[in-house]
Amino acid sequence: MAILSPLLTLYLHQFLIFVLVLTRIGALVMTLPVLGGSNIPIQIRALLAISVALLVAPLHWGMPLPEVENLAALGMLMAREAMLGLALGTAVMILLSGMQLAGQVVSQMSGLSLADVANPTFDTTVPILSQLLESLAIALFFLLGGHRLVLTALLDSFTWLPPGAASLPDDLVQVLVQVTAHSFHVGIRASAPVMVAMFLAVLVVALISRTLPQLNAVAIGLNFNAILLPLIVALSIGSAAITFQDELAGVLEQVRAAIAPPGAE
Repeated sequence: MAILSPLLTLYLHQFLIFVLVLTRIGALVMTLPVLGGSNIPIQIRALLAISVALLVAPLHWGMPLPEVENLAALGMLMAREAMLGLALGTAVMILLSGMQLAGQVVSQMSGLSLADVANPTFDTTVPILSQLLESLAIALFFLLGGHRLVLTALLDSFTWLPPGAASLPDDLVQVLVQVTAHSFHVGIRASAPVMVAMFLAVLVVALISRTLPQLNAVAIGLNFNAILLPLIVALSIGSAAITFQDELAGVLEQVRAAIAPPGAE
C-alpha cells in the first residue's frame, strides 16, 4: 500500500484536474450556438466536451490544486469553472438573440408573426423571419471564424486561470449588460430597412383607403406587405449580415478582456 498510495494520489489529482477542465469546457459547449441547441443530441455534445478536455487536461496535470476536503468544496470549484465557460457561450447567445429580435420586429410589422417555426437553438417557436436571420447569423459566426475566437479565448483562460484557480471576474456582469446592449443594437440596425419600408407601405395603404374608402384596406395591406416584404428582405439581408459581423469580434473581445487578468495579452 505504501507503494500504491503515491500513485493513487497522483491519479486522483489528475482526475480532479480533468473534472475541472471538463466542467469549464462543457459549460461552453452546452451554450455555444448550434452545439447548444436541442437538435444536437446530448451524447454528441458530451463526447465533444470530453474529447477537448482530454486534450487540454494533460497540459495542467503538474499544477497544484486547492485542498478539496469534501463534496461542497469540489462543488464550489466546479461552479467557478462553469461560470467562465458560461460567460463565453452566453455572450454569443445574447448577440445571436439580437438577430432573432430583428426578425420578430419585422414579422410584427408585416403581419406575418403567425407563421411560426420551431427554433432548436432556444427550444421554442419563433416567426419564420426570425429563424431566417438567426440561421444567417449562425452561418456568419462559423464562416467568420467565431468558433475559433471562442476556443482561443477558452484556451487562453486556462493560461490565465488554471483549473482550480478560476474566479468570477468583477466586471463580468457589466460586460454581459454591454453585450445585451450590443444585441439590441444589432436587432434595431438589422430590422431598420424593413421597418422603414413597412412604415411607408402603411402610409401608402392609408392614402389609398382615404381616396377609395370602398376598398378593403386590411386585405390590400396584407397583400401589399406579402409582395413588398420578400423584396425588402432580399435587398437588406446583406446589411444585416454586415451588422452582425461588425459586432461579433467586439463582443468576444469584451468577454475575453473581462476574463483576462490585468496586463494579460
